[in-house]
Amino acid sequence: MANIKTLLPFSADRRVFRSFGHAIVAEHGLVAVAPLHALDGSLLGLVDGCPVPWDEACAVIDAGGGAPVELDSRDFTDVVARLATVAVTGWRMATLPALRAVVFGHDNGVKVAIAAELALAGAAPAYQ
Repeated sequence: MANIKTLLPFSADRRVFRSFGHAIVAEHGLVAVAPLHALDGSLLGLVDGCPVPWDEACAVIDAGGGAPVELDSRDFTDVVARLATVAVTGWRMATLPALRAVVFGHDNGVKVAIAAELALAGAAPAYQ
C-alpha cells in the first residue's frame, strides 16, 4: 500500500486528482496513477477531474506488467531515479508505444508513465 503523499513529487502543481477510480498526478512528460483502494492516507484533498486527456490516463491505468527493472540502470535518466522516492525495488517496466512512453509499475499499485525521451538515456526527442 502506498501513501497518497508519495504521488506529490510527480505533480507539477502539487495537486492530486481523482478520476477513473484512481489518484492521478502529472507534470510535463509524466503521468502517475494509483488505485484509490491501494492508497493509505486522507483522500479529502483530492480534486475531482483528470490532469491529462482521458485516453492518456486510461492507457497508463490499463498498462500491463512488463519486465522487472532496477532503477539504477545506466539506461535510465534522473527522471526514472525519482521513482525511488516511492520504492527502491519491486518495479516493472512496459512500453506505451501510442504515447511514445514507458510505464513503470510497482507492486503497491503505483504506475508512472514517462515520455521515452525523458526516461531513456540517449532516446531521441519526439519532435525530431
